[in-house]
Amino acid sequence: MSRSLGAKPRSTALAIEAARVVAAATAARGGGPAVLAAVVATEEIDALIYMEQLLKQAATAGLAVKKISLAATASEAEISATLQRLSDDPDVAGIILQSPLPSGVDRARVVVAIDPQKDVDGATEANAARLAAGDLDGTILPATAAAVMELLRVYEIPLRGQRAVVVGRSAVVGGPVAQLLALAGAQVAVVHSKTLDMGAITRTAQILVVAAGVRGLVRGEHVAPGCVVIDVGIHADGDHIVGDVDAESVSAAIGESGALSPVPGGVGPMTNAILVLQAAQAAARRAGA
Repeated sequence: MSRSLGAKPRSTALAIEAARVVAAATAARGGGPAVLAAVVATEEIDALIYMEQLLKQAATAGLAVKKISLAATASEAEISATLQRLSDDPDVAGIILQSPLPSGVDRARVVVAIDPQKDVDGATEANAARLAAGDLDGTILPATAAAVMELLRVYEIPLRGQRAVVVGRSAVVGGPVAQLLALAGAQVAVVHSKTLDMGAITRTAQILVVAAGVRGLVRGEHVAPGCVVIDVGIHADGDHIVGDVDAESVSAAIGESGALSPVPGGVGPMTNAILVLQAAQAAARRAGA
């Protein structure tokens, strides 16, 4: 069986740091905690489970949390107006726009309403442009992409000169992960669920990041022995949570020399920890702490 790349203890350390930063920000505000606001316009159970976990962790860190639930048929105008109100609210330090969005809503158009200083998930064009330019100093990164890189860093997975394949091309995860891997010196290829003979490409990977949003898409025949596989997927399966990777077959295929991030317990909790820390840091900046 392969090595497991779990989020603990690093996610625990990040949570402790977030609580420390929130406490300083709250004191600087005179005792009232700053708000982390999440806008949700979906009924997809996977997304709702994720958001509940995130807000619970933010509250544990000491932030006030506000969940704004819109209809799964909400318009761009309604979502934009909600984001604008939160951007204008002095008590709100961080804003998250949960994916997926209603059919016909363009994420790039609505995130314009988010104040870049409150964009704790790196969704705005200002932060995306800095990442695209390779300027990581002061850039707020998309939290899931940052979580992937943090897992690789914590487990000392070498990146420079390595062949990395990202399955998934979304602007939320796949694209930013590919950019960060390239900035770290990896040779990066991007494929997706419709790529013809996807396995011919993924089997060349020394590092494989799977962020396609398709349950069990990557199986044992898609990977080579020794590969490091990061599973970004999160899907409800009855009482269980599963990923984009068929863990049993992939773990067997990559063998003892390979590594696989677990679902749950891998990218998910690391993403939450990073998001909460970025929200805490935003609160501290606004409070001058």
